[in-house]
Amino acid sequence: MNRNKKAMEENEKPMSEVAVKPMPVWRWILELVPGIAVFLFLYSIAQDVCVMESPWLQMLVRLLAGIVILGVFLLWTRIFEKCWRMDILFKFRSLGTGLTIGALFFCAVVGIMAAFGSYRAIYASPDWWKIAERFCFYFLVACGEEVVFRGILFRLIDEKFGFWWAILISASLFGFVHITNPDATLWSSVALVIEAGLLLGAAYKFSGSLWMPIGIHWTWNFIQGNVFGLEVSGSGHEESILKAVVTGPDIITGGGFGPEASIISMVAGGLLSALFILRLVK
Repeated sequence: MNRNKKAMEENEKPMSEVAVKPMPVWRWILELVPGIAVFLFLYSIAQDVCVMESPWLQMLVRLLAGIVILGVFLLWTRIFEKCWRMDILFKFRSLGTGLTIGALFFCAVVGIMAAFGSYRAIYASPDWWKIAERFCFYFLVACGEEVVFRGILFRLIDEKFGFWWAILISASLFGFVHITNPDATLWSSVALVIEAGLLLGAAYKFSGSLWMPIGIHWTWNFIQGNVFGLEVSGSGHEESILKAVVTGPDIITGGGFGPEASIISMVAGGLLSALFILRLVK
């Protein structure tokens, strides 16, 4: 009876609690450091090769490139950890939650900007093929960046040294790697650390799956840039459903970097991150 009860308890454990055998330090370093380099390289190559004249082919290649990055990541963990980390990539229900959080987050940010009189928009009569292509492009972006910052960096530090080191280091690097973007400042990098780096790390830890941060990241970028017509991390204006008219102080609008550098995004993202972290602490 006790044996059966113990077996049932093991089966009921969330997949995020899968036991991971401790690795020697040298193997942990080999998985971490070359892993970051390998997946940054794959991500860069994937963006460069995805230039096709056919919109159908363009979308297909972008989606496949994201899936290939995830597949290589699964193989990479198998090589170093001697087991298939199905817990990281096979909790697909987390994707829907992530997509919803990312979309609602930026709808809320834009709504607050509009309430301050800093955002208004008109219908832009967009090229819907380009809108669809950007949707697929941001899937690739989410897969590439989440594998590097959450799948490799956050996860390995978390499993070796604990959650607090993992979230502080991964969030800081995620925010400050964007400082090379156009119109980026120290402020925009700090804002990204708080609103995105902390949120995405906490979302991964909370769900035990990469799909939740991928979903948040995916719709966060798409809704911001291709629905509301705002700049995404200083990357300039893209094809969008709405043409934005943004006015007001940079602290509200985010200036040339876009609303990710707005105090509104930073406070909203910080509060959402705190909610996830409190749930984790409990």
